[in-house]
Amino acid sequence: MTQNIDTSEAVSECNNLLKQGTVFRVHSGNYHVRTPDGQDYVCKLRGNLKKELIYSTSGSRARKVVDAKKRQVTDAIAVGDTVNFGDTQLIIEEILPRHTDLSRHSPSRRGQHTLVANLDQVFLVFAATEPKPDLWLLDKFIVVAEAAGIAPKIVINKVDLLNGDTSSIDALFAPYRAIDYPLLYTSVKSGQGIDEIRQALPGHISAVTGPSGVGKSHLLNVLIPNADRKVGEIGSITGKGRHTTTTSELVSVVGETVGWIADTPGLRQLEFWEINNLDMALYFREFLPYMNQCRFNDCSHQEEIGCAIHVAVEKGAIDSRRYASYKQLLNPQPDY
Repeated sequence: MTQNIDTSEAVSECNNLLKQGTVFRVHSGNYHVRTPDGQDYVCKLRGNLKKELIYSTSGSRARKVVDAKKRQVTDAIAVGDTVNFGDTQLIIEEILPRHTDLSRHSPSRRGQHTLVANLDQVFLVFAATEPKPDLWLLDKFIVVAEAAGIAPKIVINKVDLLNGDTSSIDALFAPYRAIDYPLLYTSVKSGQGIDEIRQALPGHISAVTGPSGVGKSHLLNVLIPNADRKVGEIGSITGKGRHTTTTSELVSVVGETVGWIADTPGLRQLEFWEINNLDMALYFREFLPYMNQCRFNDCSHQEEIGCAIHVAVEKGAIDSRRYASYKQLLNPQPDY
């Protein structure tokens, strides 16, 4: 006698066998996952999740895979991803949708490389000096963060090297403060600003990123003593920092609610991933009040007649260097 089985109940029971957790480290095809109860697992990824499956759309036959193509990403999973996995075979069965990600072109330029997924906030770290702040690079970082839907916070580290006189830095970063970007002065040596960052971490997935040599690893070691990041020195010839972090990794933050903070590899240049030039102006927040006032709907906000943004620059309502940065990002030079 054949026994009838409620397939929906069977599927539900199968799903209940899966555990859910956050990927906090990716290394050599292994995915380190932590569940809400604090248990860590090292998992593998099910093969079909490495490809984008294309299903039949015919209503006259059962839905089945008719093709598979390689994903346009260097890895299907990034740190910060939420996944469902089997706790017996430790195979990741499902990658939950991301609400944000911080991405760039892969070094091979064959696809997208996601640095951190599901970010709540990103700290863009630049040094007050040694190396001197590169505002053009900062604007690129801001655009990438804004395009990902992540409001950035600007951290000016090594302020102890200014010997108490921050007037030059105050003036340099005044345009960012004027458009309401949080600006935090920090010093690992004196402890200035450290508590302010530390208090913002619990309950969030945060990223620390910026060019090499600005003290990101020093900063992370102070924020989270068990992070144990390697620290490098500034090159005496180039004046640029040496890369000390090679893998993105989330480190847990203990507080009223658990949080995560990521130290991404030092990046001297951050390339855009699928940011349309027509959308670039949307990521310069000081442009937004003027965008609907331009004479032409397709205004690129460069030198067009009747461009309200260009007029605002001439009147001093928009910082001229930020505007020059916008134009540079639209029309990058070979060495930029």
